[in-house]
Amino acid sequence: MVNLYDEALLAKLNKWTEKTELHIYGPEETRRMLEVIADNTNDKPIKLPIVCLRRKGGYTILNINKKPLTYDGLVIKGDVEERTAMVLNAIPISIQYQLDIYTRYLKEADAYCRDFVFNIINHPNVEVVVPYNGANFVHNSTIRVSADVEDNSDIPERLIAGQFTRMSLSLDIDDAYLWDTKIRKNVELDIRDVEAYPDSPDDSDWDDSMADNLEGLNVVVHDPNKKFVIEQVYK
Repeated sequence: MVNLYDEALLAKLNKWTEKTELHIYGPEETRRMLEVIADNTNDKPIKLPIVCLRRKGGYTILNINKKPLTYDGLVIKGDVEERTAMVLNAIPISIQYQLDIYTRYLKEADAYCRDFVFNIINHPNVEVVVPYNGANFVHNSTIRVSADVEDNSDIPERLIAGQFTRMSLSLDIDDAYLWDTKIRKNVELDIRDVEAYPDSPDDSDWDDSMADNLEGLNVVVHDPNKKFVIEQVYK
């Protein structure tokens, strides 16, 4: 689910501001901003600064074709007794966010923007944990900040009474994925007879060290010139 990236990004931003009075509202809270702020402040007037993380609409699917990653992905967990394996399939996507910073004065908004830009550029990694079926697979993505910082103070918004400044940063996570896990039965192979075709009768690959890997197998080594066949049993 895409909200895994919402939660991971919000947690990272909040970690940067945990020792301040600044609160960052996530995508779900931003949808009902007035209700959340009213609950948190006991219906008192809204105090600035406020930072809101919004997702810009949905997301972009980067690959719409069937590939091995979409149906036969990474094996992340196996069960020997049950003879099963958990496969993690993925489809690459890009997620666009907007970080809105509300302050009373422009100077204050500039200072917050500067801090966020420095932190994102210097520490762009965001860690996402995929919890499906107890997999807890960790995926590291990268936050990218847009070159343009917008002053959206002139956009009417019934959020804060009076004059305020609203600066907006555009963020992207363009190496995100849609995740899906499947449980599959393991395939068993019973191999006892092996035929090998070295490049030459004196192929250096066929030395004593190969015996360790071929223990218990009946090996037929074919001469590339087809003059003879060497049969050897490694035990």
